[in-house]
Amino acid sequence: MDSQTEANKFERQNTPSVKFELPDTEYEAGMFFYFCFKKDGLLDWSERVYAAHPKLKEMTVGVVDGKEFLDMCKEYVSACLKEQDVSLQNAKEHFQLAWDKIAETFLREIIGDFETQHPENIDDIVANVSINPICPRHIKDWSYSLFYKFSAEQVCKTSIHEIIHFFYFKKWLEVFPGYDTRTFENPHSEWILSEILVVVIMNQNKKIQEILKGGQSDVYKEFQHIKIGDKSLVDFFGEIYRKHTDSQMSFEDFLKKSWEEYNKHRGEIEVKKNIK
Repeated sequence: MDSQTEANKFERQNTPSVKFELPDTEYEAGMFFYFCFKKDGLLDWSERVYAAHPKLKEMTVGVVDGKEFLDMCKEYVSACLKEQDVSLQNAKEHFQLAWDKIAETFLREIIGDFETQHPENIDDIVANVSINPICPRHIKDWSYSLFYKFSAEQVCKTSIHEIIHFFYFKKWLEVFPGYDTRTFENPHSEWILSEILVVVIMNQNKKIQEILKGGQSDVYKEFQHIKIGDKSLVDFFGEIYRKHTDSQMSFEDFLKKSWEEYNKHRGEIEVKKNIK
């Protein structure tokens, strides 16, 4: 069975729904704590949070105790959620309407392209309409966040990016069973590759490009300067994905080949990742 026939078989599978919800104080405060106090991993997103919430920075400046920092996050978030309640409710409604226009087309395409299925243990993908300008995703329960000030275009583009991650890592576990899922997070190599390949897929998959009206994406700025030979990371791995879309290899083989090439060039990628 060629890769196109295999993809068509999976496109007929049921697709999950995406439900837009408002997260509670505990969740929002926990994410602010994660991004602003712990600063885990390769990238530091704290200044992006503080740009949207300067009062939070004022409240927490100089605080070194984790519990005290988290308590201040909870205090700030509680007040902010009350103040922005109407805006959050409106955003939730508008985001759902914007997503529903493209949902079925996108989800059928990604299920078919990845030659996989919607996991039985996930009823709905949850999109949190959040006061957090960072948009974290959670592989374990297939949930992610969207900043409540996003435009409809930003909602769709970010949702596509995060949902690709969910199906990507589901397929990864089918190709590489028994994998340690902790490596799916920043700063591990598996996470870095996923961020590159999600961008490649968004930029080259024809159906997704139709949905995005030709809008292109890029990797995090920390990776944009890195080249393999004379090619950017997106161009280098894009050549491999093109072989998949041209029906020369299955999506499974695309993942295997991409991981093989990543490991071959791991030194070039990971030594250079912090060079500006």
